[in-house]
Amino acid sequence: YEIYQCDWSSDVCSSDLFENNTANLNAKCLELFNKKITKKNIQANGVGLVDACFNAMINAYENKYLSLASISIADFVLNSHLEVGNQRKSDAYVTALLRIRNANGFEYNFQATSLSVSKSCVTVIQQCLAFFINAEESFKKLHFALKDAQERSRSDLVERYKNQMSTLVNATSYENLILKLKE
Repeated sequence: YEIYQCDWSSDVCSSDLFENNTANLNAKCLELFNKKITKKNIQANGVGLVDACFNAMINAYENKYLSLASISIADFVLNSHLEVGNQRKSDAYVTALLRIRNANGFEYNFQATSLSVSKSCVTVIQQCLAFFINAEESFKKLHFALKDAQERSRSDLVERYKNQMSTLVNATSYENLILKLKE
């Protein structure tokens, strides 16, 4: 699963929004899933671009990917690379570092670098969501593969799939997903 392009517009620069500490994000994302490209409109409000983008992405995907409800931002840092900028240094690269905490307290780091603060922020959030969505998709597939292996009495595969699932459980909580899969 990949959210490989996100064309967005944002009202983060409006003076009345600065005074109210709000940002409005409206975006059109192109998704690649099972070799199929689809467009998805996302939107949300937040106290800034990062909050609005994170909210928009979570809101857009949490109904299908239940584990997304259990993640939160642990830290967010922007670093500029002024050594490669022009004389004023206003065109320097910017790296966005995002640390996400899951329900089990595990933390995962994501990083994106570009010539735009906004693009780095949006890209790192896209990478983060794609990681957790892919982990959940993998968990689902392993769940069904495990069930099939158990029905066929393939103990070798049962053990292998259980080990792989236990690795994925570190990424986030699949408690609600497991309940849904049992239905």
